[in-house]
Amino acid sequence: MSDKLNFRPESLTILENYRLLVLEGPDAVAFIQAQSMNDVKALKDSQWHWNGLLNPKGRLIALFALVRIRADLLYLIFPDFPAEKIHMHLQRFIFRSKVKIRVDTETVFAAEMNPASTSELPRDFISGDIENGLALDFSSGSLSRRLWLLPRLTALDLSSDGNTQCLWRDADIEHGLPRLDENQSELWTPQMLSLDRLHAFSLKKGCYPGQEIVARTHYLGQAKRHTRLIRGQQLEAGAAVFRSGEKVGELICTDSNRNIGLAMLQSINDGDPLQCGENEVKHLQALTGLQRPN
Repeated sequence: MSDKLNFRPESLTILENYRLLVLEGPDAVAFIQAQSMNDVKALKDSQWHWNGLLNPKGRLIALFALVRIRADLLYLIFPDFPAEKIHMHLQRFIFRSKVKIRVDTETVFAAEMNPASTSELPRDFISGDIENGLALDFSSGSLSRRLWLLPRLTALDLSSDGNTQCLWRDADIEHGLPRLDENQSELWTPQMLSLDRLHAFSLKKGCYPGQEIVARTHYLGQAKRHTRLIRGQQLEAGAAVFRSGEKVGELICTDSNRNIGLAMLQSINDGDPLQCGENEVKHLQALTGLQRPN
């Protein structure tokens, strides 16, 4: 269900920190369904959603966008995380499954901010085709943008622009999408990262590694920390956040100007004064609209 979609090379900027893992074979859907935290079987061909892998303790190994090209071909798209590490992780569970996993190094990722034309498809469906280029709609109600996956030969004339890369990352963070690198793997549960906001995990799909922890946390109401958007100055990932001298959380990631970030916080009230480093910070509501499916 992908429509034809042309792009203007001058409107695209290469994104350096994206990686692609490809799952191919008749058991591709069943295999990743058993390993990941979202319901892959609920996706239709050409549809995508947010997903992730958990360890047995329910801690997130990596967050990714999962695209179902068709029943025997899936793309796992990782921002800030080495696909090679996930390849090694998943390879251990193949056993007799008819699926092949490979790291794709020939696909180039590119950002298109405020595209001149828009797809007629719903936002959780891809546009284009794998031969000429695929586009994932990363738009929300307040922002229009596309993530392109292009063959390397098609992308030869594209350039990398630091400003656009910063704008892209900043938009992710403002919409509550945590940008986590390899060093932050297996630290937090999906509820701590507020990934329900992105519809990134399922409570109904059945067993997967960490599922019992996720379900228990949800149904017993045991999530004591959640990720909130904060605004301040000179923010730095890993810094502690305090309320009246008491540590109530830590900063996970920041935007390019270090003025906005996502922080994991204990339960706080809207008017509570917070401090990070030497500066006062305020917590905000993250923008909505980046969740898929809608």
